[in-house]
Amino acid sequence: MINNESIINTDAVRWMTMNIDALKCTGCGLCELACSYRRDKVFTTMRSSIMLHLDDKRNYFGVMVKLPNDDLILGRPEGPDIQRSGESKDEEGTGAKPILLREACDECGDEEPYCVRICPPRCLSVVK
Repeated sequence: MINNESIINTDAVRWMTMNIDALKCTGCGLCELACSYRRDKVFTTMRSSIMLHLDDKRNYFGVMVKLPNDDLILGRPEGPDIQRSGESKDEEGTGAKPILLREACDECGDEEPYCVRICPPRCLSVVK
């Protein structure tokens, strides 16, 4: 879950009001499609602010979200990770590059985020 105590003091996490439980993620991609539809009224994985992350070495799916300050939050089973803008992590490979070109998540304004609404396994939820 994104809002765990080990990283709660960072600006990126305080901005988000969404939890990510990566253990529940099936990699269906509906979160990406819902986000792009809300933004541009088209279904494409190339325009969303949320992106699936597949770790082949550890055999799991995670979810990346781009924040307004261009930081990335990676929700993954071993715990969340924040990649600061301009920072590179060798073990991540090139998986984050496509999301850097996308618009930041605005949490769908005043409504429940589309990605949360559509997530079948409920790995995404809103913090109340």
